[in-house]
Amino acid sequence: MTTLAPFSDTYLKFANACNQFEVQEDNHRIQVPEKIIRCIWNDQLFSTPALQTPEGQNLEIVDAGNWNFGNGPDFTNATLKVNGKIYTGDVQLDTYATDWNSRPNNRDNVILHVYLWSGQREENSPPKDLPFQLEIKHYLTQGILQLNDELDFENYPALNTEQVGLCHRPLAQLSADKLTQLLDNAGEGRVITKMKRFQDAVLINGYEQTFYRGVAEAMGYPQNKQAFQLLADTLPLTTLRSLVPTKIAADERVLHYQALLFGISGLMGEEAGKQAGFKKIVPIWNRYKDRVPSSTLTQKDWRFRSIRPANYPYRRIAGLAHWIVRHEKTGMFADFINRYQEILASSGQEVPGSKTLNAFNDFFCTAADDDYWANHYTPDGKTLTQPLQLIGSARSREIIVNIGLPIGLIFARAGKLKHLEMGLNALFQTGKRASEHQLLRFMKHYIFGNQEEMLRTLHSEKQVQGLMQVYQDFCTQNQNNCQHCPFPEVINRYFP
Repeated sequence: MTTLAPFSDTYLKFANACNQFEVQEDNHRIQVPEKIIRCIWNDQLFSTPALQTPEGQNLEIVDAGNWNFGNGPDFTNATLKVNGKIYTGDVQLDTYATDWNSRPNNRDNVILHVYLWSGQREENSPPKDLPFQLEIKHYLTQGILQLNDELDFENYPALNTEQVGLCHRPLAQLSADKLTQLLDNAGEGRVITKMKRFQDAVLINGYEQTFYRGVAEAMGYPQNKQAFQLLADTLPLTTLRSLVPTKIAADERVLHYQALLFGISGLMGEEAGKQAGFKKIVPIWNRYKDRVPSSTLTQKDWRFRSIRPANYPYRRIAGLAHWIVRHEKTGMFADFINRYQEILASSGQEVPGSKTLNAFNDFFCTAADDDYWANHYTPDGKTLTQPLQLIGSARSREIIVNIGLPIGLIFARAGKLKHLEMGLNALFQTGKRASEHQLLRFMKHYIFGNQEEMLRTLHSEKQVQGLMQVYQDFCTQNQNNCQHCPFPEVINRYFP
């Protein structure tokens, strides 16, 4: 049953005691979860392609290799170029260079040892037959703590897909109510954590720009998140509005915003003027291109592989332009929060009906049947049999959960609007769950053992988000090594 209650930080009180970055008293070394380094390597989050080994050898990553799900090196079949010579083999990732000594097996084919920090080698045991080395601390696009905050670990492969975790048994012993309570608390903790992520941005850039950047980010989930963030940073709302004349009609304004967004995105190539999807906006872009900020985005920054054509970035960018025009008068965030406050006011002290809340979950849906991108997947593709929404119901719900709720919570708490906070929590509990994805399937197996009675506790997106937060706070921290994970003890202590 959906109830009106504020967001609880109960889960965070014990999760914070198990912070991912902790200094261990026995060796005073910062412990960084292996998965962070894996994600950095997988996405090649380096500030320059001109890498060098500690010995001064020029190093180029031709192919980062394949994420290894089994025993052995972290990535297999990588291709490197060292001083112009090609090498093919495996890559081992570690926090410290000295961690190499603790991995004596399965490293015959390793051609590169990647580590965050060099550490302090033991003087009496110099390593022998080392592969090429790469210390990455000076090459990162951002600091390791900032990367940890911004990486969405659930969008990367799980580290252990075979066994059931040690937390499965104590979780299975909980009543359905207790298990639901744990997941609810974790889900609410996840929103609070995301709220804290946005707080500084709201203070610096205001609600509207922060919300716009967040919506753009959500348009790119999961593969194109960073590209959309850079797009929103390069063309903030104030810049967009200062460029586009105020006296042109709404449908014409959409084309102007599309021209600016597509132009900055790097997705319009040299032949764009000949492609049906870009033919209208290329002349408009030519009028603006000398007045816009420079952009580092290119076609290579956008990913299309393993993405449903309906979710291609072309269609998302087109939808974002419609959204900017739709909410130009009062603002995206203002319209979002004001509309929901109206719904809450009309329901008094009661929870709004599920029909009303489900309808609001479609707030971000964008249909534009006469837009080229509502009828095509690509710039010169075949016409679809019927128009598709540029932003559909599932994506709208994702934007609400990941962007609307946390930024809305900042607004509610800043204004001491307790009823709004409780209403946002009710919205969190209502609506269809997100579709299945790799990490959700993994967690259903890893900590639920795929037991039907436990799976039934995943009533809504709140419980699913709680499951994802447990994964991020505990599983990624311990590389799915249950022997060192405190979560089973946490269950027994806080949820007896």
